[in-house]
Amino acid sequence: MLFDLIREGYWSSLLLGTRRLLDKGDLNGPKGVYSIRTVMKDVKDSREWLNRKTYVENVHGAEYDYKRLRLEMDKGLAAGNGPVWGSGELLKSEAAHKYFDQLSGVAESDRSCDDLINSTIFDKIEARLASLDKIADHATTHVAHSGNEESRKIKRHLEGFDIKEARATLKQLKEVSTLVGIWFANEGSAGLATFLGDQFEGLDQPVVRSSDIQKLEEQWQATDREIEKWNISAEEL
Repeated sequence: MLFDLIREGYWSSLLLGTRRLLDKGDLNGPKGVYSIRTVMKDVKDSREWLNRKTYVENVHGAEYDYKRLRLEMDKGLAAGNGPVWGSGELLKSEAAHKYFDQLSGVAESDRSCDDLINSTIFDKIEARLASLDKIADHATTHVAHSGNEESRKIKRHLEGFDIKEARATLKQLKEVSTLVGIWFANEGSAGLATFLGDQFEGLDQPVVRSSDIQKLEEQWQATDREIEKWNISAEEL
């Protein structure tokens, strides 16, 4: 019964978590939801006024004129009066401009404060998310809602969905959400939240032998290292 609960809990959490990240609707309002799609919809609706200058100053809270910041640092270096601390504001401004280069498809040499996000970005992200809709549809009918017998037969079964496909789903979601987080949530490259406690505490008695804890930890770390590589660039999108 214990392992059956773990198995069922894992799959239910995976399906529901995927469904929530793919939710459609609006970001704001009494029925607003947070998902990758609603964030991207909000950005798309704001595209006409969300130009480079607004993006740098309001989304990333950086100074638009990175050249002025770089000139100040260069003057300090040229003075030769000892160590010069790198400007955090310069790095933040340069990073924000670089992200908007990716979003707009504009080269650094052609930058303008009126640059806009290239609409193909939204299409590419939606194409990746749409490939996972079958999982969201299945979760809606079989997990989130009490669908009747007729609704459960409407092409919502996940044929052949196993641990390998679950891994591919998590990889896809992590790649897209990290990229969206860097672009629009000012998250840097933090990636997924990491549990700071002892994730193996208490497992040596009811679940595994004490001698197997080290093997379990090695497997955990190997998985963690692999997940850290689940990132895509704007060019790979």
